[in-house]
Amino acid sequence: MIRLRAALAFILLAAACGESDGGRYPLRLSLSLPGEAAELELPISAALQTALADSALFAPDGSAGATVHGEAVLSREAPEAPWILHLGVAVPDDLRSQFAVSAITSSASAGSDAFRPSAEALAEAARRAIAGLEAQCRLARGDASGLEVLLASGEPSQLLVAIRYVGDREAREHATRLLPLLRNEDTRVRVAVLDVLGSVGTRDHAAAIVREAHRLDPGATREVYRALARLGGADAVGFLRFAAANEDDPELRAEAERALTSALSGKPPSAADGPRGVDLPKLARGHRQ
Repeated sequence: MIRLRAALAFILLAAACGESDGGRYPLRLSLSLPGEAAELELPISAALQTALADSALFAPDGSAGATVHGEAVLSREAPEAPWILHLGVAVPDDLRSQFAVSAITSSASAGSDAFRPSAEALAEAARRAIAGLEAQCRLARGDASGLEVLLASGEPSQLLVAIRYVGDREAREHATRLLPLLRNEDTRVRVAVLDVLGSVGTRDHAAAIVREAHRLDPGATREVYRALARLGGADAVGFLRFAAANEDDPELRAEAERALTSALSGKPPSAADGPRGVDLPKLARGHRQ
């Protein structure tokens, strides 16, 4: 990958939404591009500047303040995979007490063009990626509207942040909003939803998981069993009984049997029973009460 360092200066509003326009932090980003997209430095810079101009919590360069450093990266995993614009910035000084991490990140798809993203796709990706950063800042300031933005983004990285936020805050009032994500195309998202629902959900959510179980891929089966073990109830027990008696895979059958025992006893499975789900972004674990 050819790393092109662009002197991009952005400004992050320090004031919370609704407050007067206070101090601003210039954000100096380095830009990293793969060789196949090395000519996109200027279009990406322009897309980011335009998106920042339209943002409620961010703005283009132009104000004084303490510089915050970050990076913008355009990449794709394979020639047929979508281009992804990744943004990562240091947590601004005024928000550091609200995060357990030193940087926040956001990503957005820029389309699957075989050669390079179009200007329109880059503009849309920049807008969504910056909206993801903005949403996390809102959550850090106690503004729950940020969760709505993340859940509506359709971007796996942003959805994972939203899911972990619900889990970390034990925000049971938002648990039902995660159910549609059981049909998300990204396995990481589906597994993360099951993990969080198992922790903060209710027996009504167990019934919803059972209804969706036949649509879930085998990679999520283990997490289905573990979530139902923690939630319990008639729907969970009935499903786990069937799974324990009919599961073909020996390891999954053993998992279903353990889950059934837990659901019947009312004792949730131990966290030491084995790795669950996938490793979520550190940022998603970072928000503090």
